[in-house]
Amino acid sequence: MQKIYFLSGTMCNEDLWQFVFPKITNYIPEYIDITSASSFEEINAIIDSKIENKAILIGFSLGGFSALNFATQHPDKIEKLIIIAASAKGLSEHEIRLRKNTIAFLKTHNYKGISNTRVKQFLHPENHQNENFIGIIKKMDTDLGKVVLIRQLNATSKRIDITKQLKKITNPVLLIGSKEDALVLHQDILDLKKELKTSFLVMLKNCGHMIPIEKPVEIVEIINKYLNPS
Repeated sequence: MQKIYFLSGTMCNEDLWQFVFPKITNYIPEYIDITSASSFEEINAIIDSKIENKAILIGFSLGGFSALNFATQHPDKIEKLIIIAASAKGLSEHEIRLRKNTIAFLKTHNYKGISNTRVKQFLHPENHQNENFIGIIKKMDTDLGKVVLIRQLNATSKRIDITKQLKKITNPVLLIGSKEDALVLHQDILDLKKELKTSFLVMLKNCGHMIPIEKPVEIVEIINKYLNPS
């Protein structure tokens, strides 16, 4: 069977997909770990070293941006893309300053782990008391730790807007987003759909940013239908 490749978001590991992988049909899910990368060039190199030609890439959040970025530079190596809770936009000057300040703080202070307030920003309000979801996010954060957080903040601080490069992607693209995502704006996903002429968009309801955790049944159904058209 053909492999399909999954990329996670900032401070996320393979646990993000724990409810998704077992239900994928007719393909072998393979996780690509990008947490060792300090730049998008390094992320591209990791992806390139792991995939087989004409790959199907599935990326969430930072992983979604990374999949798009890779595809703009290596369109010949991609068969299809599935982009979840991500946009092609760069960071604002305000966001870059915030990340740099966070990095400076982390270098001189102990990291006590992701706060409950921050966790709730990732989740739909209906899931703010879901101890299972909260536990998964906190465990990923603990497992990866301070060093990876600093590394990923450094890497993503260099994120530029790749909207103009999207025209290089002529492969089929499935976009999955949530209207209630507090991190990736609905309009940004609509803008992505507009730029990607070969894309199809599915918007979920009653879901926050952590779509693979909050809506795994829906995600699996959407992915399986997209990859296995009847």
